[in-house]
Amino acid sequence: MNWLQTVRMAFKSIMNNKVRSILTMLGIIIGVASVIAIVAYIQGGTKLQRLQYEAMGVNRIDVYGSGAKSRDWQDFEEYLDTELADKVAAWSPQSQYYDWQSDGIQYRRQKLTNENGMTYMYFGNQDYGEVTSHSISIGRDLSKDDCDSRARVCVIGETLQKYFFGAMSPLGQKLRIGGKSFEVVGVYAGKYEGKLNTEDQLIVFPYTLQNSMMSMSGMSDKQYVIKAASKDDISELTDTLLPGFMQSRCESNGGYFSAYSNSQWQEQSEASANMFALLGGGIAGISLLVGGIGIMNIMLVSVTERTREIGIRMAIGARKRDIIGQFLVEAAVVSCFGGIIGIVLGCFLSAILGNLLLMQQMSSSYMPTIEQFTVLPSFGLILGAFLFSALIGIIFGLYPANKASNLQPVDALRTQ
Repeated sequence: MNWLQTVRMAFKSIMNNKVRSILTMLGIIIGVASVIAIVAYIQGGTKLQRLQYEAMGVNRIDVYGSGAKSRDWQDFEEYLDTELADKVAAWSPQSQYYDWQSDGIQYRRQKLTNENGMTYMYFGNQDYGEVTSHSISIGRDLSKDDCDSRARVCVIGETLQKYFFGAMSPLGQKLRIGGKSFEVVGVYAGKYEGKLNTEDQLIVFPYTLQNSMMSMSGMSDKQYVIKAASKDDISELTDTLLPGFMQSRCESNGGYFSAYSNSQWQEQSEASANMFALLGGGIAGISLLVGGIGIMNIMLVSVTERTREIGIRMAIGARKRDIIGQFLVEAAVVSCFGGIIGIVLGCFLSAILGNLLLMQQMSSSYMPTIEQFTVLPSFGLILGAFLFSALIGIIFGLYPANKASNLQPVDALRTQ
């Protein structure tokens, strides 16, 4: 008997016992769906977190320091431009301006104060938008000429655009801050849907205005945002190159120096998430084993019910391997169909969990909004779940198949 006939007989047997076959599949269906949904959800959460950190700056390194003199920081900037030019794609100062907080920001008679939430006010250079992954939606970014000439210009976030100007173009308008007027030359596209009290409530000035706007000392705090040329350069920059140049200069005057990247933390987070995914998938996979036991149990019942049929087949020439093949195919078909249904159900559950994850993310004001995001299992996960379900059917079908093949034709024919 060829394999095509074996498969036909297996399908016929399954169709003759539809309800029993469906109930037998339930363990496989639940197991596969659980594995796919849990693993896809954990992997989706990791992916969403990575996209959010990339939205705040790809290959971003944040540098904080105090204690070093102004000349030391000038040397640091030259060091970034010269010796580290192959490892640093761009950099910008990111010192915060606090003096405005008592008066707020004013446009004509309209005012924005702390009662409306924290406005992030920074001094940056022409590369500020690049290092922080802010894209211009209206106008332009700061330029080198703005910094060199100490022009009183600014780039604002989407929240300030909506708050002060609405549908009107903000370009060329004047905002009054700290008793001085600044011309709006551009608007950064929102990362938080332009909500108040998020980093879309942002304004950036040329860094060369810092001394004139703030009371500065020769040993003030400094902050920089650096974009590494590649992800592989991040570890060397944060662990060796940047601290090696500035740490001693800061600490010699009782200060500190810190250089860190969310990318490094993200790698550790992804490693932990992968461990949780394996653990969660393993726990959910227990139901697959339960489903396999169910298949073996039903196949043993089937062998008992079909003992006379087996005896007749063996009497007319069926070989031992034909009997084994028939029952193995039946077990594999049941488990494979259960696996396919489980995969479909798992994808559906993954999509639902992904929407819940996205809704939870959108309610947070601390992380950027990622609009186009879905949680779907990877092809490797789907293929692995299907093959594992098939393997479960074959493994747990071996004993019943072997038991059926070892029946003696004479004894089997005597069975009523």
